[in-house]
Amino acid sequence: MVELPEQGNRRDASDTGVRVGDRVFVNPIVGCGACEHCELAEPNLCPGKRILGIHRDGGLAEFCVAPVTHLTPIPPGIAAAEIAMIESAGTANHALRSLGLDGHDHPTIALIGAGGLGSQVLALAVARGMRVFALDTQDQALARARRAGARGTLNSAQHPDPLAALRDLAGGPVDGVVDCVGFPSTVELGLSALKPGRTLSIVGIGSEALQTTAPAHFIRRSLRIAAIYAYTPLDIGEVSQAVAARSVALSDPGNPCVPLDQIHAALALFADKRRAPARVLITMPGAR
Repeated sequence: MVELPEQGNRRDASDTGVRVGDRVFVNPIVGCGACEHCELAEPNLCPGKRILGIHRDGGLAEFCVAPVTHLTPIPPGIAAAEIAMIESAGTANHALRSLGLDGHDHPTIALIGAGGLGSQVLALAVARGMRVFALDTQDQALARARRAGARGTLNSAQHPDPLAALRDLAGGPVDGVVDCVGFPSTVELGLSALKPGRTLSIVGIGSEALQTTAPAHFIRRSLRIAAIYAYTPLDIGEVSQAVAARSVALSDPGNPCVPLDQIHAALALFADKRRAPARVLITMPGAR
C-alpha cells in the first residue's frame, strides 16, 4: 500500500530549504539522532527508531505531522504517484547499491520476485543501464516486468530447473542478484546464479530459516550476501534526485488509484491475488 503525499502546508522552515506550499516526500523513518547508527546516517538500523504509519500516525489521513528534517522538496510538475513511490524505491536503491557494481559496463542482474518492490528494483536498474532478467511465478508480474524494460523473463514455477533456464536466458552466470522473495529456494537459486566474487542482495523476508549453498560453492567462489533492511538518507536522496530529474519512471499506469474515503475497498483490492496489483495508490483530496 502506498500513500500519496500532499503539500507541506503548515511550517515554513527556511533553514531546511522547505517552504510552506512545497510538494514534498516524507521520509517515515525517524531515528533517535544520538546512537552510532544515526551518526553514520543509518537511521534504518537505529534501535530506537520510530516509523510514521507504525509507531506514529502516518499518511492515511488528510494531514500528517512529520519532522521537517524528513521532508524532501520535489519540483513542480512531478506527479504525486511518482513521489509516492520514492519510499519503496529507496529500499530498491539500497539493494542495487549493495551489489557493488558501480562502474561496471551494463552488468547483468537477476531479479527474483517482480512484484511491487521488484518493480522498483527493475525501474532503477534499467535507469542505471543494467540488463535485468526477471523471475516470478505470476505471468501478470512478468508481463509488467517486460513492459518496464526487463531483457528477459522467466516463470520459475514452469521450469523443473530454474537455474539452468536462467543461465540460458542470461547467457551464463550473472553479475548480481536481488532477491525480493527471501525463501530458502530463492536464496539458493540466487547464489547459484552468481559469477565468482559477486553479491546477492536479499530484500524479501520469508518465513523459513535460510542457508547458503555448499561451502565448496559459496566460500571458494567468494560469494557475498547483503541483507537489505529499508534505506538510508543516501538512498532517498539518490531516488528523489532521479525522480526530480525525470531520469526514472517509478509509477505504473496500471496501478489502481482509490480515494481516501474508500480505504477499506483499497485494502481488499490489494489483497485480491487474482488482480495482483503491484501497488494500490491512495489519493488525497486535492492531490495532483
